[in-house]
Amino acid sequence: MATTAEPAKSSTEETLPFGLKLGWATGALGVALLMNGIAGLILLWAISMLGIDPWLAGLIIAVSKLFDVVTDPVIGLWSDRLRHPKGRRRPFLTWGAAISALSFALLFTAPVFENQYLTAAYVFLILCLYAVGFTVFNIPYLSMPAEMTDNYHERSSIHAYRMVFVAAGAAIGSAGFKFALEGLGPKEMQTWAIVGLGGATIILLSMLIAYFSTASARFTNPEEDTGQTRFEQLQTEFGAVAGNPHFLRLIGVKFSQLMGVSTMGAGMAYFFVQYLQLDFIALGWFGLAVTGATIVFAPILVKFSKMYGKKAAYFVAAAINIVYALSWTLSEANEPMLNIILRSVLVGIAFGGNVIMAMSMLTDIINEDANRTGVRREGAFTAMYSFVEKLTAAIAPLILGVALTWVGFDKNLDYDVPQGEDVNNALLLVMAWLPALFYLIAAILLTGYRLTEDDVNASAKKAKASD
Repeated sequence: MATTAEPAKSSTEETLPFGLKLGWATGALGVALLMNGIAGLILLWAISMLGIDPWLAGLIIAVSKLFDVVTDPVIGLWSDRLRHPKGRRRPFLTWGAAISALSFALLFTAPVFENQYLTAAYVFLILCLYAVGFTVFNIPYLSMPAEMTDNYHERSSIHAYRMVFVAAGAAIGSAGFKFALEGLGPKEMQTWAIVGLGGATIILLSMLIAYFSTASARFTNPEEDTGQTRFEQLQTEFGAVAGNPHFLRLIGVKFSQLMGVSTMGAGMAYFFVQYLQLDFIALGWFGLAVTGATIVFAPILVKFSKMYGKKAAYFVAAAINIVYALSWTLSEANEPMLNIILRSVLVGIAFGGNVIMAMSMLTDIINEDANRTGVRREGAFTAMYSFVEKLTAAIAPLILGVALTWVGFDKNLDYDVPQGEDVNNALLLVMAWLPALFYLIAAILLTGYRLTEDDVNASAKKAKASD
């Protein structure tokens, strides 16, 4: 069994310091800003501002994610095996912060070449850089809570803190950027450059705060060298992860859930300006309301999970997601803001439940596996989990890009010029019908999840007794 780097309480009754949880969670603001800023704007930016065909824009986004086939397992294994006096995960946070911030700035200051394929090539390269930066930061970052505490419910608590910053980052990436674009002139290239540079600064600062504030966090050292080659280590680590039935069930739930989230995210900007015929201000208010609802309901969901279990809380979030997605089928042009705000409350509850419970259940799986096998594989588990997140983020824009091309979307028109019923139907498909189907599949898969608090605690006691 890997040992802790410094003496620290490892009791299942342990409570982490407020400052540590808050500081670590701050990094999620940069992660969420990076993800939401790019996912929510990339198609509109690439198609309507850079002049790239919808199908090509969707394709370069999808293909850039193939980088993660290599980077995710490599970074996961590297962070599992690294020996460093400041912890095997923390050095990656500084590297990831710098690369992530740089890629965000370069993306929204992209040049427009006369040939759209040259423009697409530039965007593709920057998206690959973004994928690397995100991986280098996020996989070690999300691996840290499994080492920081053995307390079953404290894992939910730390991810509830993270959820607040995820919501804040999402608000800046959605609402903040939309307000800035609308206020400064959304059809001006200079405006997008300001958003890119401002966002990059926030990303860098928040990620570095996570690094400096976790200096006192408990961490574990890797096992002694087994003599295996790197490739053999990859096979061993990821073979063990792929053979964990609890993880496979959770990853299936997460994939289905994220397919719904990603398809909606990819189509949100166009849905508001085309289908609802509203401006970025309305989309900004929606994003702010989602943030407020997420912050309010995050601690309530944690309390609910303590009373009824994490699986039950996850079910509630999945059910609300289905209702939310289908509610868009009742919307129409110039939808009243009250209806949009009411939907944001549903999103806040579902979003918080999905993220907090999924991540808390993942850390349970990681610790149960370590207690049972004597090997800590936080990086390997998180790498596969992160890859699924990125895979869905790749598929969704491709679906929308192909759908828009199929129905004859005209990239040469201003993005807010209505383009007819066929375009509206394509947008409704990715905002309502497909997400509702994916959320339903996630709920069905969740019924088979079996790991309980008693199972996790029993494995911990057994491991302690064998030491």
